[in-house]
Amino acid sequence: MSKKIALWIVLSVLAGAASAKPVTLDFNGVPIATFAQATFKALLRRDYVMAPELLAGDKKVSISVASMDDSQLPAFVEGVLEQQGISVSEKGGVYYLGLAKPAKEPLELPLEKRTVGDIELARLQSARPGRDIAVVPPVELQTAVYRPVNRTGDFLTTVLQAIYSSKSVTSAGPNVVLTGTASEVEKMMALLASVDSLPKLVDVSASWVEVTDTSNGNRGISVIASVLGARLGAQLGTVASSSAISLRNTNFQLVIDALNTDSRFKQISNSRVVGDDYEKLVLSVGDETPTVSSTGKDNSGNAVQNIVYRPSGVIVDVTPKVLGNGKIRLLVDGQISNFKETITGVTNSPTLIKRQVKTTVTVADGEVLLIGGLNGSQKTESSTRWPFLPASWGSKSNNAANSDLVLVLSAKVASTD
Repeated sequence: MSKKIALWIVLSVLAGAASAKPVTLDFNGVPIATFAQATFKALLRRDYVMAPELLAGDKKVSISVASMDDSQLPAFVEGVLEQQGISVSEKGGVYYLGLAKPAKEPLELPLEKRTVGDIELARLQSARPGRDIAVVPPVELQTAVYRPVNRTGDFLTTVLQAIYSSKSVTSAGPNVVLTGTASEVEKMMALLASVDSLPKLVDVSASWVEVTDTSNGNRGISVIASVLGARLGAQLGTVASSSAISLRNTNFQLVIDALNTDSRFKQISNSRVVGDDYEKLVLSVGDETPTVSSTGKDNSGNAVQNIVYRPSGVIVDVTPKVLGNGKIRLLVDGQISNFKETITGVTNSPTLIKRQVKTTVTVADGEVLLIGGLNGSQKTESSTRWPFLPASWGSKSNNAANSDLVLVLSAKVASTD
């Protein structure tokens, strides 16, 4: 009963205010049906029809306007209803109130920001039943083939796949195949043209040096650095650690010549190679020995061995990467290895004994790099006696000699003049 009285009071006040200027509106949580009756019927004197779904809904209106010109009231009421998702249309002098239909807007990114994946996703979404999504017009994908001039197709593909997807950039033999929108293909072609520059030539020299003077706990790399500093005036470069040192104010050949004049240093190998940056350069001196990789039996039950030839000797793999700021990054894998007879394990197959260093170092162009950390020992046994005396009257001695292996390495950008 109290609700009916309150509603009657609101309608009476609003009806009395309809003929006055200005108009005052005050609604607090009233249903849409009550708001429509108070505004369209009492204030605007308009006939109206409400859709059934509005009567069953739970939408409520709360507004408070102290003063408004009555000429502004129709537009204001329609604006309030529009905020509630209610449309107002007029036919034959009667106003129809119903739920507004949602606007259909294509759910797509701007064309210049879309990738191939975005386009395919939009197509799939537009094809799903029951989705109120506008159908995205198909975007034509283009395919282009780039023929490398200076770099390999695999190198260029790796660079572009760091930016675009593997579906957009693939390698086909020596060429690079690009797929995407016209804008994407144009950008990829421009990027390939800038990356496909003439590679830098890098001159790499490497030598393994054995240091026998390791008394008093001296490391081989420290002994070499001290000698070169005293004789050549070489100074520490960009690398200075306990196992790797770079030297400047000198060059590779001067270092090797200085070490060859000292009996404490024995040069095991000396190699040189020139190649493109970002390519593996191999300096190898040694043999390939047949080894048994696996054994089995054939269909007749006979024993079968799978033989694999494995390299041994002095091997240095270097991949130089010119950084463009006077520095060169070196991926180094150096080893000295040999085979010996297998005592335990697989028979008829030798055992590979190797000492290896594997590291990545950045040096200045032309610096000499010393890489140490490979030490070993060699035991020798000797005996002395008079030949006419029994062997038990002689003397025996055992000596152990320690040595360090140091890899002397240099890389510089070769002149193309």
